[in-house]
Amino acid sequence: MKNKVAVVSSSYYIDIIKNLIWGIDEYIDEKFKIDNYSVPGSWDIVYKINNLSNEYDKFIAVGVICKGETDHYEYISTAVSNGLMNITVNKEVYIGNCILNVHNLIDAEKRSSKDKDSNKGVESAVAINNLFS
Repeated sequence: MKNKVAVVSSSYYIDIIKNLIWGIDEYIDEKFKIDNYSVPGSWDIVYKINNLSNEYDKFIAVGVICKGETDHYEYISTAVSNGLMNITVNKEVYIGNCILNVHNLIDAEKRSSKDKDSNKGVESAVAINNLFS
């Protein structure tokens, strides 16, 4: 468990997700073994991480929540963020939050580009490296 990281990603907005996972894979320290899990949407990430929290103590949550014409974005963003924080505190695990909360897909594309300085997957990998190396 010590050097294992579970990457739990949404399959929604898959091209953006693939770029975020690229950033994680490229920049995570090679001492960490990455196990990937896919769920339908960002809402489902919380459940999956909670379910895996007895097997792993390090996670990266990868998803995209994009604002639409209703308040749904606000509710999902808040619920997912609170859910991840509750798991972190109650299960004593680390969760790198690589869930993009954006107003449009152009913003998500910018935050998932293959430029290491813009890719939030890179930031999540570097956080794991710095905290656990």
